[in-house]
Amino acid sequence: MDKERFDISLEDLQTFLAVADQGSFSRAAERLALSQPSISNRVKRLEEKLNVRLLERTTRKVELTQHGRRLHERASITLRALRDLLQEFHAETGMRRRQVEVAATMMIASVALAPILGSFAEAHPDISVRLRDRIPDAAVAEVLDGECDMAVMVLERSNPALAFEPLLADRCVAVTPLGHPLLQKGSATFAEVLRYSILSPDGHVALRRAIEEAAAARGLDITLSAPARGVTNVMTLLAMAAAGLGVCIHPSTLIPAEFRPTIGLVEIEDCEILRTIGIVTATGRNLSGPAMRFREHLRRAVHMAYPDAPEVRRMQTQPSSPAG
Repeated sequence: MDKERFDISLEDLQTFLAVADQGSFSRAAERLALSQPSISNRVKRLEEKLNVRLLERTTRKVELTQHGRRLHERASITLRALRDLLQEFHAETGMRRRQVEVAATMMIASVALAPILGSFAEAHPDISVRLRDRIPDAAVAEVLDGECDMAVMVLERSNPALAFEPLLADRCVAVTPLGHPLLQKGSATFAEVLRYSILSPDGHVALRRAIEEAAAARGLDITLSAPARGVTNVMTLLAMAAAGLGVCIHPSTLIPAEFRPTIGLVEIEDCEILRTIGIVTATGRNLSGPAMRFREHLRRAVHMAYPDAPEVRRMQTQPSSPAG
């Protein structure tokens, strides 16, 4: 079978419609800002392609033939729909240019980013930021695929396809129920914390590894709380700590304000377990103007929230180092 071909020019079709609507070659030429010979040539070319006569020309007026009326009726609908579709595309493109897609792991999205999104919206009402809460692997995949402009997260493994800008090295604390013995001093050694079963889900691979490495360096044993092994939601983990099912070692800044009245927080005196939160982008891919403005706002917001934190200043001197 012959391949289907559509070899009719949209310009020729548009010109025919202009002549039909105006009832005149000269008025169609004025409407399209073309010469009258150009108008005539386009209509003639269209008639030759279709092998039918579309217009009856007289010295005083132009009338549609039967074929011309059929083409005018259907082509008008088609070109109007195409014009509307193109306008939709342009509008969507303009919207995307003013939209920033940000992925973040759940606790960072709900605890840290929510107020930052609010302040950014006040400062930049013309830019829309869409936040996606994702597991780490999904956040990374969406940055690599270009679905997201950036991710705000702890990057567990370095990847040459990703650029990582550290924002904050978040120190972990021990989360206990109210009235727990560890709260009597307000701080505790790592050995004292590990006397209790630790709420550490199997899915928190990097944090579990950091805890295990810190324990091994001090010759300490860890008892993992069985009920927490399959937990994926950090809110559930904090609720388990509040219920006395174990002690949770968790980044201090990522504890929601509503949880704080129900739990105790214990500083670990002799062990610094850090979770480095930063901005993840695709290597070599330029950010849009709105995305760059959001990134700058994010930097300022973190600096203002933790102006005296030594971890922040230390991490800012290493802008290209990956998080562990």
